[in-house]
Amino acid sequence: MVEKVHSVDDVFGINRDLPLNYVERDSADNVLVNNLARQQHLVIYGSSKQGKTSLRKHCLDPKDYIVVHCSNKWTLDNLHEAILKQAGFELTLSQTTAISGKQKIFAKLKAGIFGAEIEGGGESENVHENILTKAPLELDPLDVNDIISALTKIKFKKFIVLEDFHYLPIETQKDFK
Repeated sequence: MVEKVHSVDDVFGINRDLPLNYVERDSADNVLVNNLARQQHLVIYGSSKQGKTSLRKHCLDPKDYIVVHCSNKWTLDNLHEAILKQAGFELTLSQTTAISGKQKIFAKLKAGIFGAEIEGGGESENVHENILTKAPLELDPLDVNDIISALTKIKFKKFIVLEDFHYLPIETQKDFK
């Protein structure tokens, strides 16, 4: 087996990826996975730099969750809107496609009856338009039932990770729970 050598900077410090020095712990990793299978709300808490984000990154595949980074100025509607945005919401109001084409038909017939000539022709134009118009989703961002209904309609199955939930104003935290 080939030994991998890493520099101190690769192993220690703040990093957006799963740290190379991550140590799997049954008391955390298996407990998280088992609780996620229950499909209930789950809160992972602890002081800063204790490994909460690393735990998530180790136990979950990035395609299985969305991350909402909370702000200290958000109200409940701001939080709900951020969740919907991360879930990919955008409302299509109407759709129109533009196709334009012309067809011309012209026929000329020379008949030998008393030296007369007959000409005929026709022209048609077919225009079909399809325009796509998008606007923000219209629902009540303060109504949790609207949010749940919207996510249910698109069969949203991912975990919603609220990073830095503690940064939200206390009132927003209470309203969300």
